Amino acid sequence: MLSHYIHINHNNDRTLQDQIKGSIAKAIFDGFIPKENSLISSRKLAQDLSVSRNTILRVYEQLTEDGILVSVERKGYFVNPNLEIAAPTASGTKPYVHTALDWSRYLNTEHITSAYTAKDLKHYKYLFVGGAVDEDLFPVIEWRKCSIQSLNRTNHQSWTSNNSDYHDLIEQIRTRVLPKRGIFVNADQIAITHGCQNSLYYLSKLLINKKTTVAIEDPCYPEALHQFQAQKAKILPIEVDEQGMTIDERLQNAQIIYSTPSNQFPTTVRLSPERRKELIRSAEKHDFLIIEDDFEHDVNFMENTSPPLKGEYPSDRIIYISSFTSTIAPGLRIGYIVSAPPLIAQIKRMQLRSHSLPPKNNCQTLALFLNLGYYDALMQKMLKRYREKWLTIEKAMNHYFPQSGVTPSLAGTAFWINYKEGFDSEKLERLAEQHGILINSGSQYYYDRKHSNSFRLSFQSIKNDNIREGIALLSRLAKTIMPIERLDECQTAPLDGKAIRELLTGKTMLTKDCFNIPYRITYQPDGKMTGLSDRPNDTDEGYWWIENNKLMYQWRNWQFADIRRITVVIDDDKLKRFDEEGFYIGDATLIV
Repeated sequence: MLSHYIHINHNNDRTLQDQIKGSIAKAIFDGFIPKENSLISSRKLAQDLSVSRNTILRVYEQLTEDGILVSVERKGYFVNPNLEIAAPTASGTKPYVHTALDWSRYLNTEHITSAYTAKDLKHYKYLFVGGAVDEDLFPVIEWRKCSIQSLNRTNHQSWTSNNSDYHDLIEQIRTRVLPKRGIFVNADQIAITHGCQNSLYYLSKLLINKKTTVAIEDPCYPEALHQFQAQKAKILPIEVDEQGMTIDERLQNAQIIYSTPSNQFPTTVRLSPERRKELIRSAEKHDFLIIEDDFEHDVNFMENTSPPLKGEYPSDRIIYISSFTSTIAPGLRIGYIVSAPPLIAQIKRMQLRSHSLPPKNNCQTLALFLNLGYYDALMQKMLKRYREKWLTIEKAMNHYFPQSGVTPSLAGTAFWINYKEGFDSEKLERLAEQHGILINSGSQYYYDRKHSNSFRLSFQSIKNDNIREGIALLSRLAKTIMPIERLDECQTAPLDGKAIRELLTGKTMLTKDCFNIPYRITYQPDGKMTGLSDRPNDTDEGYWWIENNKLMYQWRNWQFADIRRITVVIDDDKLKRFDEEGFYIGDATLIV
């Protein structure tokens, strides 16, 4: 019976029609449906599959339109007699025998990576992991328009031909994307790739061997490290601090520097202007090349855009790579390399030899998407959405993770938490996953993988409404393993209500938020309070009072405007604050 060849998976993203059509077509071309017999009636097949008859009728009609079936009046549907179909092969005559080979004898060890299990993101409510975008932002209608337009008589010739010309997309990148970043180049200085990982593959193959020393940021992008190690390069890890990659005399021993200066991955910090200058001076002095990975340049919304090194210093020593992965969709897999013509020419030759050219239909669609202004409109919508998420997660971190030590960067789509030594972020990652939260442990980004006190929270794909709830739950889980001081560990008793009022009235408290950014709280005698952060344009006001020997306060905007209950302790001449659960928030000093 025909139904035996049809397999329906209700969890499959394909429609019922597509699944049934595909199964019938496969059965026909595998030779299991005789040409001389009509197919089972649509009514009977619908009953066998427990689907509507209209679904089966539409499948039969589509197969007829495709020339796989023919309709014979009063007799039904038959396999098209003009199809050339081989007889089905006998199955089961020679069953596959699995041989237990020792594959360690055959694999090149430098290409072996640790096991990775892909997770079905639909099963997790709180997605704080990178590598995904907000699906609601994908411009389906605009992309469909461009895709249809790329199929017209004029445009389709540019991608159905056998040449390797990507003129339309290169021209859009050259004239619309790069000038906004201060980069002005000719068409022969751009190569289209499958994304940043693919770009790194070409650069590693062409520029790196076992005699090459490559300096990388530490922590850094793991895939870049893997590409360099695959070429047996000597790796020189350079630590990253609040000003970005450290620039010192160690770089004179390198031939290649890999950096993410505009938005360091994974910590999100920016390379300071002084270090940018020093990096360029060092490159000229010691004759090394710089691979600049500008993976998330268009996603800057809380600070002025930091220009790429390639834009600030238009030197051939800087090889610039970027992609559309973090803006349009990861699955698009289109990126580009900007460099001197000799290197670009070699990259294009390698692409031809390895048959690894990006799909030209997607590139043509993207070129139209850029040309018609849809990309610029998407950026405006995306930045607005990401700004809302950034503000929500910033409030949530200050509310639930005041002692976490978030890296004070105000750009990008992630928060980097660098906690105290002794904190096990890998344990938190496993614990969080059990509760529907996905985060990225920081150890995977370090060269030696020995740092376990950091983790990364990306907010690209998570819904804004889920951020606060997810951070609150993550905080409760983290407190079970974080080495946080508790109220019951203090050597002195908490202050009572009268002592707190006398201590704070008319005074200004100087403290820090979870980003280690200083801010001041002034407690007025009438119960009002004002807050002033060292962050630009960041002020608030609210009320404070005493209740049951607790310091009570409520901001108008900060910390979701929740009422907070704080215990105050003077311990070792430090003013310490503890939250409702008795966990340490932070120190503070009083100024008149």
